[in-house]
Order: sequence, then C-alpha cells, then structure tokens
Amino acid sequence: MNRWIKFLWIALIVVLIGVGVTIGGISAHVGDQLTTPERETLTYTPKSLGLKYENVTIQSEEGYDLYGWWIPHPTPRATVVFAHGYGKNREQNDLPLKELIPEFHEQGYNFLTFDFRASGISEGERVTVGVKEQEDLKAAIEYAKGRSDGPIVLYGISMGAATALSTADDIEVAAVIADSPFSDLRAYLETNLPVWSDLPNFPFTPVIMTVTPWFTGLDADVVKPIEDIKKIDAPIFLIHSKDDDAIPVSESERLAEEKEGIELWVTDNEGHIGSYRSFQDEYRQQIFEFLEQSL
Repeated sequence: MNRWIKFLWIALIVVLIGVGVTIGGISAHVGDQLTTPERETLTYTPKSLGLKYENVTIQSEEGYDLYGWWIPHPTPRATVVFAHGYGKNREQNDLPLKELIPEFHEQGYNFLTFDFRASGISEGERVTVGVKEQEDLKAAIEYAKGRSDGPIVLYGISMGAATALSTADDIEVAAVIADSPFSDLRAYLETNLPVWSDLPNFPFTPVIMTVTPWFTGLDADVVKPIEDIKKIDAPIFLIHSKDDDAIPVSESERLAEEKEGIELWVTDNEGHIGSYRSFQDEYRQQIFEFLEQSL
C-alpha cells in the first residue's frame, strides 16, 4: 500500500511539474509576441508633403540607432517631439500624422518624429510598451535640444502618450499633448492580457506578468503615468475618444483627476485614436490653442 501511495505522489509531482512548465512556456510565448509586434514600413517622406527635412539618427542610451525625420522651421517658436504608438512607426498612419505635420510647420514649429526601438526601421529587438521607450524619448529630446534652441513640446499617441507622460516628470519640457494614453501599464496589461491572448486570467495573467520581464525588459511597474503626472511642471492636454475600444476614456479621466489644471478633451466618437479622424478642424484648433496658451 505504501508503495502505491509513494507512486501516486511521484505521479502527482510529475503532473504538476508538467502543468507548470506548460503554463510557463505558453506565458513566455505570449510575452514574446507582446514585445515583438510586426514592424510597419514607411510609406512616404516629408518631401512628398512639400517640406524640407533630414533623415536623422538618434543614439539611444543602450546604443541602438533610432531613425527619424527632422523637419526644421526657419524661425521656430518651439520644437515638437513626436512619440508614436505600440506597433506603429514615425508616421502614425492611423492618426494620420502626415496630415498634421504640414500644419505644425505652418504654425511655426520644428518637428522631430522617430521610430522607437524595435519599431519602423530603428534598431532593437523588443518593444517594451513604454519602459525602455522612455530612454528613447529622452534621447530624442536631447537631440532636438542640440538642433534648436527654444521650448520642447512632447506629442504622444497611445503608448507614446503614456511614454511622454512618464518621461516629462524628470526632463524639462514646455508642454505635453497626450492622445489616448493609459494611466498604469501594469493595471492595463492585467486587464487586457486575457482579451488579447484568449487565455484564462488565472493562472496565465500573473505568470505572464512574472516571466515576461525576465527576457524582455518589460517591467510594467516602470510606466505609471498616474504617478508621474503629479510631478510634471508643464501644461498637459489630454485627448481621448469617448468610446475608445482599446484604451478606455476612463484612463484619461483618471489622469486628469490627479492634478489640477490638466486639460481633458473627450470627443464623442468610437475607436482608438479616433478624435482627429472625427473632428479634424476642431482637433487642430484645440492643440494649437493649447500650445498658444502654454508657450
């Protein structure tokens, strides 16, 4: 009898180890997919928009070459540094940025837009959803400061918006425009991983959140705009679609509640990053009036 009990215990341990390995392997696979979205290719240059520009290379803190476009203005009032969203590149074609770049130029702004690591044509192997991208954005800001005197404006979309908010707390900028940010990366991933992966929340989400940082550098606790926004001295303008199906408007509402003076424009439309597509004229008016008042 004792022999059979011992056998059953051994069998149970083997089964549990096998289950643990399977869960860990599946979780690691999800983490790998999360940090290696397919790169989007470039489809135009600012020259096709009638603008003079330079192809530029920005050196990240970790030595990656980040590639972008520097679009100078002869008498700039400020420089806009653009931060794109997850899985996108310097074009942010779902905005689409190509319609706004000429407007920024006409309004008197230098414009720097670049590919984060592992996005577009920049070097790097993994997207970290705002973790390492903060260092990329700081490098871009320093590059812009080296090219032109005057104020720096951060303009971010989705992941780039959250990255801008998490960067602006410890580097000097004159204003931040954040379109469709999340407020806390850990909370956002814990809510959405079961939807994206089509896996049960338990046990997979906790395991994914535990194993992913080991091999990707995606430490979700590093991206907390909900905390960082309290320490930003610059004016902040948040934009969010009322029925955003990817990042709920409640994320921007939470951010706006954290500090007095933050301006929040909620647009009555559906979809992620849908405000400009639905309200093009008003979108332009809102951001340029905000900048006029901030600079």
